[in-house]
Amino acid sequence: MKRNIFLFICWSLGVLLALSACNDSDGGNTIYIPNAGALVKVNFYIEDEPYVETFTVKVTADHYPDLNPEGSPVDATVYLEADPEKVAEYNVAKGTDYPVLPADAYVVAPSTVIKAGQIESAPITITINSKGNMEPFIEYLLPVSIVSAEGLATDHCCQTVYFLFRGAVDASNMELLDRSGWTVLAASSEEPKEGDWGNSGLKEACIDGTINTFWSTAWEQSHPQPPHWITFDLGQSTSIQGFAIQARKEGADGPKVIVLEVSDDGQSWINVGEFKDIPVTGEYRSFLPQTVTGRFVKLTITAVNGGPHVTVSEFNLF
Repeated sequence: MKRNIFLFICWSLGVLLALSACNDSDGGNTIYIPNAGALVKVNFYIEDEPYVETFTVKVTADHYPDLNPEGSPVDATVYLEADPEKVAEYNVAKGTDYPVLPADAYVVAPSTVIKAGQIESAPITITINSKGNMEPFIEYLLPVSIVSAEGLATDHCCQTVYFLFRGAVDASNMELLDRSGWTVLAASSEEPKEGDWGNSGLKEACIDGTINTFWSTAWEQSHPQPPHWITFDLGQSTSIQGFAIQARKEGADGPKVIVLEVSDDGQSWINVGEFKDIPVTGEYRSFLPQTVTGRFVKLTITAVNGGPHVTVSEFNLF
C-alpha cells in the first residue's frame, strides 16, 4: 500500500514537472526572424534608382515563435548583417547553385529596435543597387542573420533568412539592334499589289524603319492560310534577349501568335519561344525565356488578328 502511494506521488510530481517544462510563459523572451530558413523570392526592375526590400524581426516566448506572443518588456536593439558565407552551405543542403549577391549590390541596415510592449520591430531595409552590379534575370542569394541584441536574448533557432533577388529589365527600355547589316532572306509569300498605295507589301518593308510600309502576305492572286513565315540574316552572330513587332499602323491583320527560331547556319533551327495574344495595334515587345545567340532568325506567325493574311510593319530584336 505504502509503495503504491509512493509511486502515485512520484507520478504526480513527474506530471507537474512536465507541465511546468511545457509552459512557454515560464521562459524568457527571444528574438527571431519570421520566415527564417525559408527562401524569400524578390523580383524587381533594374533601374537607376535603388530597390528597397524590407523585413522585420519579432519577439516571442522562448523557443516558441508566434505562440502566445507577448510584447517586449524593454526597448530591444537588434543587430543584423548579411551572411554571404552561408550561400555555399545552402546550395549544398538544397542542391542548388545560386551565386552570392555581389557585395557592391546591397546595403543591409545594421540594426533595428523592438519597442517595449511591441512584438515586432521597425522595418529593416535591404537597399539593392542593381544597376551595373547585377545581371538581369539571374537569381542571387543573400542570407541575412541576427548577430546580437541588447535588452533581449537571441536564440540559435530562426536567426537567418534567405533572400533570392532577381532583377529584370523593362522591355520597353531596351535598345533595339542596329538593322543596317540585316538582310531579309525569304518569306512564305508577299503582296506587291500593296505597293500601288505606297505600302510596299514586300518582305523588306518590315525592317525599313517606318510604320507607313509593311510586309503583307499574298492576297491578290491567292490567300495562303497561317502559318506565315519570314527569315532574316543578321549579318553576324548576335546575342538576342528579346524582340519587338508591330502590325500596320491601322492595326489590321497583325500577328496574334508567333514563334521565333534562331540558327547559326540558316539550316538547322532552334525554337526559342512561342508568344501569344500579341495586341492588334502598337508595338509589342517581349523578352525571350533566355538569351540566345545566332546569326539567322525565323519569324513564324501561327495565328492572325483578322486574316488570313498578315501584315508586319516593323520587326526588330534587342
